[in-house]
Amino acid sequence: MDLAKLQKTIADVTRLMDRYEFGEAGKMLYNFIWDDVCDWYIEMAKLPLYGDVEEDKQTTRSVLAHVLDQTLRLLHPFMPFITEEIWQHLPHTGDSITIAEWPKAQATWLDEEAFTDMELYQSIIRTVRNTRREMDVAPRKPIPLHIKPNSEASAEQLQRGVHYLEHFCSPEELKIDRSLVAPEQSISHVLSGLELYIPLAGLINVSEELARLQGEKKKLDGEVKRLEGKLTNEKFVSNAPEQVVAAEREKKADYEMKREKVIERLKEIEKLAQ
Repeated sequence: MDLAKLQKTIADVTRLMDRYEFGEAGKMLYNFIWDDVCDWYIEMAKLPLYGDVEEDKQTTRSVLAHVLDQTLRLLHPFMPFITEEIWQHLPHTGDSITIAEWPKAQATWLDEEAFTDMELYQSIIRTVRNTRREMDVAPRKPIPLHIKPNSEASAEQLQRGVHYLEHFCSPEELKIDRSLVAPEQSISHVLSGLELYIPLAGLINVSEELARLQGEKKKLDGEVKRLEGKLTNEKFVSNAPEQVVAAEREKKADYEMKREKVIERLKEIEKLAQ
């Protein structure tokens, strides 16, 4: 996946640099380095690196080194001294990254299937992690994970990345079946090409979670009401410094957003309690 994304990044950054859109080029590089390489690829690369197949280990090391080398070359105009220092510690040819060849996108490495596959796996992993966080389930606690693909192509796509789902979702059991029926007391999510079910029976105490969320909503209701009263007070709005009034409005918007999220979670939990 990362070689394919690297080629797209090289092509896009080069195009933006040629058009003198340096801000957009820098933003694209930032997103690639942090969101793709650091957040995902390095973590996924640990699977073969810590595995038992020496050939897979060597391939992964080579890809990591190549991605780092090419990324440093793209980044060099923005951060010349840091990139030079790092590049000098990598296997390289030539005296300086300053005179190293600018990366060229390799069309043969642009794999659309790899793009769509990885987007799906990332979407599933994010959804599971968000559900764990919202339901206060520990990140590594094994949970059941049921996935119902909408087509045979989607089922095959999931099977290609099943090792990622097993590693990053920590499923107690992982079911991928087009004939699945939504389990009782489960959270459901509709993603591209599939339905995702996370059974919560035994993972949380529904009545306790319901009571906790209701208490949280009551507290947030109070904060919103307090700030509404403050912001509708003409004396306060007229006499307080503008930045103070703006800060209170931001607080109110933040509390309202939190309350909406709590209400959404309450609806999910109430379905489980039925």
